[in-house]
Amino acid sequence: MKETFGRFNNLNILIIGDVMMDSYLWGSVDRISPEAPVPVISVKKERTDLEEQQTLH
Repeated sequence: MKETFGRFNNLNILIIGDVMMDSYLWGSVDRISPEAPVPVISVKKERTDLEEQQTLH
């Protein structure tokens, strides 16, 4: 994520509305968390992208 936003350091940007990011995780699930019924993932690969869909009204 730092790399994605780091590309904006030398730019002047005005954002009106929302900024959305998609985060993807690849890995395997070996167990369910004892604190809550959610899978515990061993992350092998991760990718974060800025949402590119634009809606103009």
